[in-house]
Parts: sequence; structure tokens; C-alpha cells
Amino acid sequence: MSVLCYNKGCGQRFDPDKNSDDACTYHPGVPVFHDALKGWSCCKRRTTDFSDFLSIAGCTKGPHNQEKPSESVKPEVNDGKPKFNECITQAPKPLESIQRPSSPSQNPH
Repeated sequence: MSVLCYNKGCGQRFDPDKNSDDACTYHPGVPVFHDALKGWSCCKRRTTDFSDFLSIAGCTKGPHNQEKPSESVKPEVNDGKPKFNECITQAPKPLESIQRPSSPSQNPH
């Protein structure tokens, strides 16, 4: 009976009774997506194409893993409603011109 391997980058089916210590080639790291580049934290290879990223061969050998990983924490989805009390503040309108009183010392006699 074959079972699915849950090691990252493997995804093959294997027989648990024939699971040697070097049967699986996988990525022990996590996927890295930076700008347009995709890769694994455990490898130096990066690519811009997602299908190439999926085909990057594993960098570590070990036994296959039949344990399904626990669900990762999913980011909160913004439903468009503000999560805070909105406060709209307006700046004062600029003065059109500043009027200054004329001083008597500036008048020539």
C-alpha cells in the first residue's frame, strides 16, 4: 500500500515498509518569494517562473514523511470594512494674502 510523502518538494507516493533513510529528496526550508524571484530558503537557486520553482529538485535526502503537516495560520482577509474608528481631519485653508499694516518709519518725508 503506497502513501503520499508530505516532505516539501517531494509529493511522491511510497511504501512505508520500504522507506530508507535516503529514499526522499526534499527541501527542509520554506518557500521564499521576494520581488519576482521564487525559491527555497535552504537552496541558492531562484527563478522568476512559478513552474520552474515547483520543479526545483530537493537539496536534502532523508526518509519519506507520511505525516500531514498541520494547517498553517492563514492571514486575515480584509473585507473592506475599517478595523479602526475613522477620523477625518481637514487642514486650515491657506490665507489668500497676508495683510500687514504699513509702518510710519517707511514713509519718506
